[in-house]
Amino acid sequence: MDERIERYFGQEISAEEKEKFEADLKSDPILADDVAFYLASKQAAQHVREIKLAQRHAEWSSQKQPDDARFVSLRTWYAVAAAVAFIAFGLAWYRLAPRSQDLQQLANGYTMENFTTLGVQMGSAEDSLQLAIHNYNRGQYATATAICEGILRKDPQHAEAKRVAGIIALKLLEYDKAIDYFHQLGEQQGLYANPGKFYEAIALLKRGAAGDREKAKDLLHQVIEGNLEGKEEAVKWMD
Repeated sequence: MDERIERYFGQEISAEEKEKFEADLKSDPILADDVAFYLASKQAAQHVREIKLAQRHAEWSSQKQPDDARFVSLRTWYAVAAAVAFIAFGLAWYRLAPRSQDLQQLANGYTMENFTTLGVQMGSAEDSLQLAIHNYNRGQYATATAICEGILRKDPQHAEAKRVAGIIALKLLEYDKAIDYFHQLGEQQGLYANPGKFYEAIALLKRGAAGDREKAKDLLHQVIEGNLEGKEEAVKWMD
């Protein structure tokens, strides 16, 4: 668990660290998950303390009613035991149960961080593609798509046009189309850096249809084993 969590809630963190932690919390699903577990643990401990306090109060009150003392004490201890067992089971399940949503959350976080806007290199030799990216950044997705499709009609092997077209489709939630573009890109040979398989895994995770998670995991393993673009993220996601 991130050591910043306890310091953050204990107000033992600098203003700069606090700002960084809160920014990370918005974009890192694993950190958010750890924070949720930390808070649940704190709440569970507080619940046990409250039950024990109630038990002491019941014992004190029972001194005035000796006939009921044993019954009250046993009932309270049963409550404590049940609460502790329930909390222990709940926290263990929380930690050990399969987290089928984690990969999808990571994919969503990655797209938010990396695909909200794309870098533009105005004045480059790829002016048409840069115009498509510029339109994408302005929210003109239909225009951006049309430009990319025009480039691909002239040059079906244009890797960057496939990448951008796939990202646009992903933005529009056209997952089948995005998967197709990224799959074509991932199969393309001779590229210096090829994010196709990694992006295809992201699109599969976001679509979330039957079998998509398994296909995405297989692609992530291929990214890691092939030392492909996206390996750093894939290693973290599959850890």
